[in-house]
Amino acid sequence: MQVGKNKKLTYLLICAVAVVWGVILYRVFFNQMDDDYEMKSQPVVRKQEPYDQYALKADTFKLALNYKDPFLGVVAPEPKVVAVPAQPVNFAPAPFKPQINWSSIKYSGYVVNPVTKKIVSIVVVNGKERMLSEGEFLEGVKLIKNKKDSILVFWQGKQKHIKQ
Repeated sequence: MQVGKNKKLTYLLICAVAVVWGVILYRVFFNQMDDDYEMKSQPVVRKQEPYDQYALKADTFKLALNYKDPFLGVVAPEPKVVAVPAQPVNFAPAPFKPQINWSSIKYSGYVVNPVTKKIVSIVVVNGKERMLSEGEFLEGVKLIKNKKDSILVFWQGKQKHIKQ
């Protein structure tokens, strides 16, 4: 009569599953979190050190060089230790370089010279419009390269492609 054993085992497993789910549901819905987990937070007080003191501290480590040379097979002699005074580090910002205002340079278009077949660009610098060939200047702006869709200019030590 194996059928009876399986029924008893099935009922036993159903009861075990019901107990497990009952415990889970009880912990989720009826358990009070405040009683179990009491959070105690204390403010952390840290000693403030001035930033400029970090550069003045001397190094406090020493290299252990008492191992064999892998090529010669002998221990290297102890090196001489020379104390070097700590140099204060200068945290001064780099000198400010002014930004170049490229918006004052505009490329209006180009014209092809029918005789020489060279491209002559129409460039506007600070409101002044002029036709320039490669190598010519306008208001301190040098036209380096003519292209049909853009020009390459040199101004205040920088190069930039300016599109139409």
